Amino acid sequence: MRLSALSPTLFPLLLSLVSGCAPKEEPAQMQQPSLVRDYYQDAKPVLDRYCNGCHSEGGIGHFSLASYSAAKVYGSLIKSQVESGDMPPWPPSSDSLPLRYSRQMAPQDKQILLDWIKDGAQEGDPTAKPRVVIPPAEVPPPPRADLKIDMGVTYQPNKKLSDDYRCFVIDPNPSGTGGMPEDAWVRAGAVKPGNDAIDHHVIVFVIPAASAAAVKKKDADEAGPGYTCLGGPGTNNTSFLIGWAPGGVGVRLPETDGMPVKKGSIFVMQVHYNVHNDNGKGDRTVADLEITKTPPQYLVYSLPFANPDQLKIPAGDADAVQYISVPVGLIIKQLKLPGNEITIQSVTPHMHLLGTQISTMVGNQPLVAIPKWKFHWQQSYLLQEPFVAKSDQVLSLECHYNNSADNQPVIGGVKQTPREVTWGEGTGDEMCLSFIGIRVPRVSP
Repeated sequence: MRLSALSPTLFPLLLSLVSGCAPKEEPAQMQQPSLVRDYYQDAKPVLDRYCNGCHSEGGIGHFSLASYSAAKVYGSLIKSQVESGDMPPWPPSSDSLPLRYSRQMAPQDKQILLDWIKDGAQEGDPTAKPRVVIPPAEVPPPPRADLKIDMGVTYQPNKKLSDDYRCFVIDPNPSGTGGMPEDAWVRAGAVKPGNDAIDHHVIVFVIPAASAAAVKKKDADEAGPGYTCLGGPGTNNTSFLIGWAPGGVGVRLPETDGMPVKKGSIFVMQVHYNVHNDNGKGDRTVADLEITKTPPQYLVYSLPFANPDQLKIPAGDADAVQYISVPVGLIIKQLKLPGNEITIQSVTPHMHLLGTQISTMVGNQPLVAIPKWKFHWQQSYLLQEPFVAKSDQVLSLECHYNNSADNQPVIGGVKQTPREVTWGEGTGDEMCLSFIGIRVPRVSP
């Protein structure tokens, strides 16, 4: 008989005869009982760590997940949002450089939550110890409140809007000459939302002395506290200082660094209110800034990277693109920086309602790439390690927009008709912008 004709079932016996011993019978494997996840031991620690900061009574989330009954009711929604990566909200993709203060759910924690839902969302024993121990979120030490950025009033959002974008002018020296009385450097800062139910995001801008009067006029020309704004404070002559979004944290620079705020500068605090959650309590958000009057070794600037004149989004185009690039060497030359490189610490991408994706890159390396842009979830992203860009490299920004009929915003209850969209501050305008936080040695005067 040819070997190839042997039945596969005879091979174990044939091998045993060749080796001179009978085949051994394998012992039966012990069947391990599968672990059934429950709420108190497994799901609750995950929800507390990633979700309940927003999804609790009085929080910005539209519903609470802080009890077993609530979490079970929303089990299918939790599953779809966690699987898609839409929640917790952390838009940067894995192609981005490693970032500080991430809200992204760790893969093992995501699986625990999904397994709990798959296992039937069991409640378990409220007195049992959690099986899951999750390290706390990374949080910087809070700032010393050397300067408080305070809107000064309790603002009641406009209930006629679904989203109210309001800018408040803060002059740190209103009874004197106006603006900062002297040069200062911000080392740390944190926003303290005044009403978690309606505060969706907050951005603090620095307005230099040359633009202070124009911004104050915007405030004076509109009734009530502050003035309406969307993309920014209404002037291109500004710089991003600090920001906040639910789950976000403050910022703290090394002792050697500082963000310069020149003499005469004022501040504008932009607050996005989610009026859908209005609880009638109003809002008085403040921000604490830790400053030093001693010039630091390194200065941290937030540079706007954009090309407003070239932004043209054709009506009906479902994937319009603006691509901007500039040699790093040209940035060094224009800013009159020493050396042949720049050190990038942070990236703050920004578009409006038609944006679909945005990526800030050096060469082929994405610094921060956001493949699913959501206007309501935008913030500044701090790199875990500063990125050194050489003079022979290219800094680029790529923005995509959907200007089709299906993707038009609803303004005043009316769905808009597609039109050519260009750069602007208004609701129906757009931007392709990235604030680049760079760190440079301070040059003594």
